[in-house]
Amino acid sequence: MIKRILQYVACIAIALLLIFSGVSAFPEQFGTTNAAASSDLSAQSSSDASKCSMPTKMVLVRHGNTSWSEIGILQGNADVPLNANGSAQAQALAESTSSKTVNAVYSSPLSRAYDTAQAIADAHQLPVKVRGNLREIGVGIYTGYMSSQIPREIQISWTTNPDFAMPSGIPDTTNLLDPSYVEGIYFEGESLNMVADRTWHSLTNLAKQNCGGNVVTVTHGGVIQIALTQVNGLPVTKYRQFTVPTASQTVLEFEPDNSVVVLPNW
Repeated sequence: MIKRILQYVACIAIALLLIFSGVSAFPEQFGTTNAAASSDLSAQSSSDASKCSMPTKMVLVRHGNTSWSEIGILQGNADVPLNANGSAQAQALAESTSSKTVNAVYSSPLSRAYDTAQAIADAHQLPVKVRGNLREIGVGIYTGYMSSQIPREIQISWTTNPDFAMPSGIPDTTNLLDPSYVEGIYFEGESLNMVADRTWHSLTNLAKQNCGGNVVTVTHGGVIQIALTQVNGLPVTKYRQFTVPTASQTVLEFEPDNSVVVLPNW
């Protein structure tokens, strides 16, 4: 009898010891605790894996020539197509990149960019993925104008105040050289900061989504110029100091430490 009592007391003592040490006396809870810990470790491992540990190259391609780009008309978000020269430039880009590794091709929704991207994508048997945030700077009511036709005070505000947005609206086509792509169409105007926010955010996201790859992104001159201000730590109002010809390639490399550098080639 005494032996049974001692065994009973010993069992109670062991149970109390386990409870106060923070360990459950129930095997089912051991399993639950271990599973939760395993899940936390798995989530942490997955989070770590999502961080890119390799450089990612992004080739920013400006679309080929259009009838407007050849004479200096502000295209903005008017859907001006490639001309014959621009189509030839797109094919030349496809040939020049055909021997390189390309993992993805992205494009602005505007046809001059999309058709340039399609030529490159065809050479690599890849689809073109359209991203709206890669569109050109919105110049609002001045879409289709020559720079010299924009009021001087607007030009000064635009080039000195990054928060000054071009007025939105339907362009007055009275004195335009070619009103065919803007007549009766409402265009949004943007500030340089607005453009920088949407385009740089889009580009950095695409780099993250294609970790370690070579990504071709066909976009517009203004977008590439503003991207270069971001890479070089310059105010967006300095974007015009960068020259970006049609059908040119600007190579950025996104590094694992989150820095971005411009490469001479890829």
